Amino acid sequence: MSFKHLKVPEGIALPSVPSNSPELRYEKPELGSNYWVADDFFKYEEAMAIRSSCLEREVWKYGKPYTKELWPGMRTPNALNHKQLKKIEKYVKSVIKKNKLWVADSNKVVVDTNTAILVGAEEGASRPHVDNRYLCRYAAVLYLTPNPIASAGTSFYRLKYANEAAGGNVVDPPFANLVDALNVTSLPYSAWYKDLDIENRFNRLIVFKGNIVHSASEYFGSDLDSKRLAITFFWMCED
Repeated sequence: MSFKHLKVPEGIALPSVPSNSPELRYEKPELGSNYWVADDFFKYEEAMAIRSSCLEREVWKYGKPYTKELWPGMRTPNALNHKQLKKIEKYVKSVIKKNKLWVADSNKVVVDTNTAILVGAEEGASRPHVDNRYLCRYAAVLYLTPNPIASAGTSFYRLKYANEAAGGNVVDPPFANLVDALNVTSLPYSAWYKDLDIENRFNRLIVFKGNIVHSASEYFGSDLDSKRLAITFFWMCED
């Protein structure tokens, strides 16, 4: 997918959102408010050991383009050990100011938390979405590719209407996801402006509200060692 999302044009008065169009509330991505970044999260040697442990796994689940799954590449669970996972959860609780986190239990879908995801350049593209509100309040990504393509981090998006009006980016109650909130089955790639990019850096942890529209910015690499490797996390907490 070669489509490139553009940011909202600066210095230009955009049209108003078309009347009777579905809308989302807009919440500007702000560091320390709805997303957080921690560089060099683990000691370098430990981060490299985590990476090696993930790449040495023999059992992987496969997504696009190998199966009919919506998600790309390949993934394997239980990427971090108990001590490493607790360190991340302690940090997350400290920045979101919550005393308790837990992983949602669902009979319908697998919540792929603490899961290593490996995706190459030809296996996926950005896919703006929100995490299901009934399964996730906060999400996190730990980047684990040394010398990555910096632009292949995580991006936040906001709606772009057909008349180029800029809309919102948050799914609020009682809706669970974009399908519910906008009453659509899907949206074209062109339906989004890019709002903010967070660079991909080795051993960088990012944390963010799951109900803000986001996506992996892009993917890279062609083999096990060069593809974009990241570990994803999803938590519920008290509102």
